[in-house]
Amino acid sequence: MTKPILTDRLFFNRCVRNILDCYKRATRSEVRQGLTWYSKAKRDCQHVASDYDMRLRHVVGVVAATSPNLRWEKNVHTATQVIDGFNAGLPHDELPSCMAYKANRLKGYHVLNSSNRSAAIMKVLRGPKVSAFFDNIMGGDSVTIDGHARNIAYAERVNLKADAANISKKEYTALADAYRKAAAQIGIKACDLQAVTWTVWRREHGIA
Repeated sequence: MTKPILTDRLFFNRCVRNILDCYKRATRSEVRQGLTWYSKAKRDCQHVASDYDMRLRHVVGVVAATSPNLRWEKNVHTATQVIDGFNAGLPHDELPSCMAYKANRLKGYHVLNSSNRSAAIMKVLRGPKVSAFFDNIMGGDSVTIDGHARNIAYAERVNLKADAANISKKEYTALADAYRKAAAQIGIKACDLQAVTWTVWRREHGIA
């Protein structure tokens, strides 16, 4: 069912409260984990960039491109597979044991072919979620809205593969605004609030 978040201010404010309620359920450890998640992710990418003698933006761009439906540890490993394949001149759809979707591997190749500018890389990434993920790892304050962030805001758990979990661009913008409004009340970055609430949601629902 489409939520009335775009037109119903009361519903929008309820989403803000749901996000804040989730944050309030965080343990001290979860708050620390969330507040440092993106900086640690950036350090992981810096290690890859150093190992491959690459620009950090390109590594983060490949990580963002291959991120859909991958846990972080697998995400970084998959990004290195795409980098290896690109450097070896292999077709993107022939990478052995690569867990990223073929379309996302190709997007990773396009990132590696792009200039070392955030605007150029984000133009390749295109989608609001992966673009925000790239920006967050690089230190920006976009808001990465995935199915979990959506569920947190709506205080419900919808299967992420269900049609109801699909997020339109307008809904994405509204949800990002809800996280920004909630974050302003706490005094932290919206992307950090998203990361903290995700750690809580993962614990509460036994998500790996």
